[in-house]
Amino acid sequence: MREKRNALSRREFVQGSTGVLGGLAAGAAATGGATAATGAAPPAVKVPEVVLGRTGAKVSRLGIGCAYFGRKRVTPDDVRATLHRALELGVNYLDTAPTYGSAETGFAEEKMGPAIAEIRDKVFLVTKTEEPGYDGTWKLLRQSLKRMRTDRLDLIHLHNFGDEKLWGDDQTVFGEHGAMAALREARKQGVVRFIGASGHLHPTRFHAALDGGEIDVLMNAVNFVVRHTYDFEHKVWSRARHMNLGLVAMKVLGGAARDEGGFKLDEKHYEQAIRYALSISGISVAVIGLENVAELEKAAAVVAGAKPLSPEEDLALARIGLDLAGRPEWKAAYGTPLA
Repeated sequence: MREKRNALSRREFVQGSTGVLGGLAAGAAATGGATAATGAAPPAVKVPEVVLGRTGAKVSRLGIGCAYFGRKRVTPDDVRATLHRALELGVNYLDTAPTYGSAETGFAEEKMGPAIAEIRDKVFLVTKTEEPGYDGTWKLLRQSLKRMRTDRLDLIHLHNFGDEKLWGDDQTVFGEHGAMAALREARKQGVVRFIGASGHLHPTRFHAALDGGEIDVLMNAVNFVVRHTYDFEHKVWSRARHMNLGLVAMKVLGGAARDEGGFKLDEKHYEQAIRYALSISGISVAVIGLENVAELEKAAAVVAGAKPLSPEEDLALARIGLDLAGRPEWKAAYGTPLA
């Protein structure tokens, strides 16, 4: 069954946008991708703002997937330029994790630190924990705060919660000495505002996270190919919408194709893939991984000008996705189980 789309008007869907694609492209060409630090005037068009479900927080329709900041060639100055430009474009949602990067290439959170210290009050800052225990989660939380030079986080996810090898027994995670207890305490102390769960695989496992009523946001792998396999849209998000959870799509372009750059989905599907994600009922944010100003401006232009897929476009894209989903590289693109 095809996912029911939001009954948004075109005006509502692109609120705050006028002449988006052309205007933003022209602005980028005129400034050469300049950032706030250069004093360049921001473009006339900005990425729309939405409410992130029951959190009530106002966030941008586009989120920056900061994993690519962990690549060796990306410097703290590059990150600073990208994040300042993001604010000019109306993009304030930043998604990162302690494991993005390495000691050799540099960790994304550390590279973000200098910029976050400058713009903390202007961004919605998201990171993750992948420690099932209370002490381990607090250790990661303190590490993230130190790296990003802040005293608070807007949202922290149970990272890749569908991976049972990583998270183990639910009684541990949600018990007295588990990760959820640590996040609950962090929220009480004002260190964390909201709690979420992210994941690429095993959609039905997420119901255990939702049962406690403490999850505010879900971020899952969603694109027009894996709708035919993992299908978070129906298996989890249908319930999450009734709970008014904030819904965030990742792997919108399939995820990184390789460390050098590019996405798993072909470039010809770039705009369609983003429009598919933004057309899903109840979605707030599409997170797209990027590493520089040029990639940011391209994504912002498409998101700002995106129109909901028509039924005919949705059907045509579903057929393309079904064909791709049967290919070896897509059958279990993000791991098993699929159910």
